[in-house]
Amino acid sequence: MGLLRSFAKSVVSRIGGAPPAAVSPASTPTPPRPPAPAGRGPVAVTAGEEGPVADADALANLEAGAQEIKERVEAGEPVVLLDVREPHETTHGIIAGARVIPLGQLEARWREVEKCNEIVCYCAHGMRSVTAARLLRSKGLFNATSLEGGVAAWQALGGKLG
Repeated sequence: MGLLRSFAKSVVSRIGGAPPAAVSPASTPTPPRPPAPAGRGPVAVTAGEEGPVADADALANLEAGAQEIKERVEAGEPVVLLDVREPHETTHGIIAGARVIPLGQLEARWREVEKCNEIVCYCAHGMRSVTAARLLRSKGLFNATSLEGGVAAWQALGGKLG
């Protein structure tokens, strides 16, 4: 994950126009922040951070690796898995113990998971779950992440559906 975060910071700083690291922030005026790309909502910023690097950190933390989540679930850690697939997709099974709220209903039903300590959203391949995690974060649930690779990655690691 550290390599991904470093890469994301590098890319975002190039795109975002952040001053080079060697230049002192006190001696260089802060450039205006470019508008967010279309379709991308607000991104959480860690206290004390600002600008494109903070966006890179927040995005890097949006996805959780399937191996890590699988190990944590198997160890009994209190991770709430949230299946955001549609009903016709969940007929083939869900990860044991997961809650099911289809992405199309999440805006109306997000309060069902607001008290959870950690939420890992998942879908078939990890695309819709990123959208779900962003939606939950926009509601103040900064403990929401997306299962990288979705059910496909889970099963590739030997994870079963119930």
